Amino acid sequence: MRPILVLVTLLAATALRAQPRPEDRPLPPPPSVTAEYRFSFGSSPAPAGSTVVQAAEAYSTAKGYGFDLGTNPGTDTPFFFSVKAPEGNYRVTVTLGDTTGGSDTTIRSESGHLHVTGLTTSSGKFTTFTFHANVRRPQLPPPPQNAPGGSIVHMFLAGEAEARHWDEKLTLEFNGPCPRLAALEVVKDDQVPTLFTAGDSTVGDPRRGPGGNWPTQLCQWLKPGIALVNAAEGGETSKSFVTGLRLDKVLSQMKAGDFLLVQFGHNDSKPQWPQSYTEPATSFKAYLQVFLAETRRRGATLVLVTPMERRSNGDTVGPWARAMREFAAENHVPLIDQWAMSKELWTALGPDVGTAFSDQTHLSGYGGYLLSKLIVRGIRTNVPALAKYIVDDFKEMPPTHPEPAPDYLKQSGGPGGRPPRATPPSPARPSGTP
Repeated sequence: MRPILVLVTLLAATALRAQPRPEDRPLPPPPSVTAEYRFSFGSSPAPAGSTVVQAAEAYSTAKGYGFDLGTNPGTDTPFFFSVKAPEGNYRVTVTLGDTTGGSDTTIRSESGHLHVTGLTTSSGKFTTFTFHANVRRPQLPPPPQNAPGGSIVHMFLAGEAEARHWDEKLTLEFNGPCPRLAALEVVKDDQVPTLFTAGDSTVGDPRRGPGGNWPTQLCQWLKPGIALVNAAEGGETSKSFVTGLRLDKVLSQMKAGDFLLVQFGHNDSKPQWPQSYTEPATSFKAYLQVFLAETRRRGATLVLVTPMERRSNGDTVGPWARAMREFAAENHVPLIDQWAMSKELWTALGPDVGTAFSDQTHLSGYGGYLLSKLIVRGIRTNVPALAKYIVDDFKEMPPTHPEPAPDYLKQSGGPGGRPPRATPPSPARPSGTP
């Protein structure tokens, strides 16, 4: 009888260990908050329940809506309209057109996320367009008393705190040859999946201008029904993104069914930065494991994106790209090999490779556009759960055949913006901080 008793005891212990622990279960999503806003701008009959907005109505915190950044829709291109809104994802529906003439509109949200270009109407006609955008603040839910942690993302670069993606409002930009806004509906929609992106300045949104890196321009290839949050920022590494509470901020909004695309390597490769440097085979993979564990814990999907190579097209971030490949294979993580594709792309551009860069490391708007198309190519090949959110008419671009720059990169950057660069930068221009 004793062997049987031992066997029963072992089976019972095994069954107990097989039960999921509370800390291993996916965490519940943040509580949802209801918020709906509807505006009419006088160029068509006002929909029921709309607030009529006059052209001279400037944004104020007290009012909670209005034309922003000192722009006026009658005189400025682009013009900006902002709505004070709590954190979360929003379904945005714009009605474009005019009773007295045609329109041709480009729409961006927050820090330049591009949603549509060249949306036209003829005189007296109107059209609607829907997309999703995200609003967030740098604050975190404060930790309980006596618990470690922080209450705000660590920002160490000048100007980040003033970025549009951290303020109290959802800001929309209406650009193009003849933008005409007739009506606007903004409805909080926290059920849609969120696509988070993490990385350094080769991934982060621009402070100004019509260009941006690949996440900034990726939004134009997304169907309604998914919101993109670009959490990348200059100077970050896989280590500092964790220690600086940026990952905590992402996780505070993450829910089951979301995606996290992670690209690091440019700053990880700097041993002169002792507090944030990572070594490819050891600490870099260890921090990737943190991203994987925390993402899976919440029922979301991690996707690794190898860093694009610098303008010199050498092997400056190759060791970190190869470490990502190894980690992805070892842990069954989807991977987009941007490093390999970028090397083909820079080779194909040949003597014109400078048009894709603003210095030796950072991309121009054109470079961001080209890589956005390659990232979508990687999504469609390697991440089928995310690929279903790519627009049906997306046109593939092999890295060996780069497309010409799209016209929207020549548009005005608006207040504080810079005119498009007419000539490639000098090869001797020094590199900045990724």
